Amino acid sequence: MECSIDYTIEEVLKLMECDEDSEADSFLTDEEEFYETGEDPSEDWDDDDESSTFSIPTPERKKCRMSSQSPAKSQSMRRTRPSQHWKTENDPDMAPALPRFAPARLPGAHLDTSKTYSQLDLFQLFFNENVIQELCSNTNKQAAKRIEQGIQFKWTDVTPTEFLKYLALVIFMGLLKLGSMKDYWRQNNIFSVPFPCRVMSRDRWLFISSNLHMSDPAEDVVNDSKKGTSDYDPLFCLKPLMTEIKAACKSFYQPKKNLVIDERMVATKAKMGMRPYIKHKSTKWGFKLFVLADSSNGYTSNFTVYTGKANFSTGSELTYDAVVGLLDKPFLGSGYHVYCDNFYTSPQLFTHLSSLKFGACGTYREGRKGTPKSTVNALSKKSKRGSIRWIRDGDLLFVKWMDTREVAVCSTIHQAFTSDTVTRRRKTRGGTWEKVRIPIPTPIVEYNKHMGGVDWSDQLIQYTAAHHKMMRWYKNLLLHFVDIAACNSFILHKEMCAVQNTTPLTHRVFMEELCAQLAGVTAGVTTAPADRATRHTPVPIAPLDPSKPGHRPAGVRKYCEQCKASKVYNKTPWKCGACKAPLCNFLERPCFDQWHV
Repeated sequence: MECSIDYTIEEVLKLMECDEDSEADSFLTDEEEFYETGEDPSEDWDDDDESSTFSIPTPERKKCRMSSQSPAKSQSMRRTRPSQHWKTENDPDMAPALPRFAPARLPGAHLDTSKTYSQLDLFQLFFNENVIQELCSNTNKQAAKRIEQGIQFKWTDVTPTEFLKYLALVIFMGLLKLGSMKDYWRQNNIFSVPFPCRVMSRDRWLFISSNLHMSDPAEDVVNDSKKGTSDYDPLFCLKPLMTEIKAACKSFYQPKKNLVIDERMVATKAKMGMRPYIKHKSTKWGFKLFVLADSSNGYTSNFTVYTGKANFSTGSELTYDAVVGLLDKPFLGSGYHVYCDNFYTSPQLFTHLSSLKFGACGTYREGRKGTPKSTVNALSKKSKRGSIRWIRDGDLLFVKWMDTREVAVCSTIHQAFTSDTVTRRRKTRGGTWEKVRIPIPTPIVEYNKHMGGVDWSDQLIQYTAAHHKMMRWYKNLLLHFVDIAACNSFILHKEMCAVQNTTPLTHRVFMEELCAQLAGVTAGVTTAPADRATRHTPVPIAPLDPSKPGHRPAGVRKYCEQCKASKVYNKTPWKCGACKAPLCNFLERPCFDQWHV
């Protein structure tokens, strides 16, 4: 039955003259009633009646509507009603009770402080002997498999020492950028680089790169047969190395109180289903990694490779699963503060983290489920710069701040406003600029202070990135694991220097020393041209028989490298004893002397 009465216009005017104070508590505004009851008040008006009378809801009708709800639902609505009103910086706010910071271990590097660690020692914490040995074994198996398939190339099994030299050249290529891989072995040119050819020949380095493998090729075949089923693992070929790197990242460093979660892109255009396109990133095409880092120094504590939404099985949002998967509570402990951007922030995630005794703070996107929808006392485009609005719903605090544009932050660890200010430039009427102080919410101050952890590690990696074009998609991630190990090694170096009260190396010098130690040489030693010439002597390609002094082996000849550079193909039985390059050593073809000029 419709609880409404028809009134004439004269009767409505008389009703409006009633005491407003006695009726104020009986009526709600249109927007407040919408949030209170879930019904649109505009539906109460009878627009179809074209007469001079119209229908309005009576106070009894509102009481009837509220009485139709269950007591529990009514209490819930009354409890959530205050949260729909945006408050200002002048309204008092009480910070939530924070859990005690109880890390599982003492924060910082977990190394022997009485020992001096070289750059190679720190790097081998991540690429230890077992990891190197497994990489060599699987690389040799992959080469044998390709040879069985009919691919012809010269191959000798790679050893751990040789593999370290391979990694040295990988890091060297990150330190010194050239146009292509073959340019590092170019000879007799003003742009020639002498170091790579002294460590390893060009063909050998390319053969190792082409056969580089992290998993057992026989097990890869078994995993590939499961494609299209739930048992298929798209990261199976990465698991042996990725598991070891992640375990090492956790073992040798305990993060400090403030953590940051962000994504990192590894550039590739390989045609893979797990390669997203992110238009606002500088690296738009590539593999996306969810990274957990220490906000104080950028140390990568944990990471996950994104393989698609279908591989997150909890039924929640992708970002929810990514964050919860990174926060390993047995490893971390409790009481940590986690900072993230608007891609991850949601009330559901922050409430769950609060139940795990993790505080959280991050920018959020308008319209995300659970965020305030009220416009009562909200910011507008005409709001003054520095205006603050906030709503608290239990431990969840939603704050909006007007800077050059509106900024929205959600937090479970901060108070809305604690008299913080920030300097901004403002143009006066005279056309000059002046500095002014405007209020800023506490969550935004702390967010700006701690959110750059992953960016720091990204910056260190980009300075000397080992990434270069590879034929197989998983090799790009292998090179990124090398970057993570080198970056974390440098951060551990700085932490140990702080504990031992010594001066740390710069990042560039640290990487140069690491490259030299992997190659088994000293970074600061250079060879003069005269010394270089005395070490290079012509020797026969075929070994001589010491039991036959006059013996000269015949039939073993190779193409001369100097002749090939001139597009002439002559064979020679001689080679250089130091660089092993076949070279003519004849009166009519003095290629040996020309090569070593």
